[in-house]
Amino acid sequence: MDQPPLRTADEAAEYIEDLGFCLLFGDKAASLPSLREAGRDDEAKLLPAGWGEDLELVWTWKDMLPTEQRAWCGRFLGGRQSLLSPRMTDLLYPHAGEPDDFQDVALSPEGKRVAEHLLLEGPTSMRVVREAFGLDSKGAQKILTELGRELLITNFGTRQDGPGWPSCVIELTSRVFFDSPGARKGPSRKDAALVFLDTMVEATPRELARTFRWTAKDTSALLDGLVRGGQVESEDRYYRLSADAPGPRP
Repeated sequence: MDQPPLRTADEAAEYIEDLGFCLLFGDKAASLPSLREAGRDDEAKLLPAGWGEDLELVWTWKDMLPTEQRAWCGRFLGGRQSLLSPRMTDLLYPHAGEPDDFQDVALSPEGKRVAEHLLLEGPTSMRVVREAFGLDSKGAQKILTELGRELLITNFGTRQDGPGWPSCVIELTSRVFFDSPGARKGPSRKDAALVFLDTMVEATPRELARTFRWTAKDTSALLDGLVRGGQVESEDRYYRLSADAPGPRP
């Protein structure tokens, strides 16, 4: 946060790639990196809509970067709007990487139908999704959260297909980021955990588990294995990368 505010889409993409993951909007505790805070400029010009040009830029980036395959965007980290680098998306995506891999995931009937619609129709605005499946705002948000937590869908730009603000478009993550599933390096919880510790500097097992929605048992076992392997060290239940361990970045 001692750097100048992000000002361009390239800078935003580099920021996400460097960290691996971030929230769109942070919280008071600054528990995770935030694209909004990295782009915050208190001296930015105020727009007629009531917010600053800096917020307008952040809002544009989160819609644009997924369409360019430079960041995944959806409800993932703690069920909140999040962005992942393409590399981190690969590491965390727990499914086969085929367009129809959602068929093997335990989803609600509504979630399965929305995923099937995307498979057949391609990128679809949430306005069309709500109309097609009779969803109110609360129901639509529930579907976005369910599919986002499984990383099955990503934001994919916006579309002006009705009155008011443009509608968010969603698309299957596998079709956007895994055109060649055989070329995938992931998934790898081990490598994802190493990136997490590199970004966070140090963290508890609970923080890692809560961020990626892993079980406490699996997370503790994973971290303890990394300690035994010499890649991670721990003290007072805080874990950090070992000083002489090779970096986790590709």
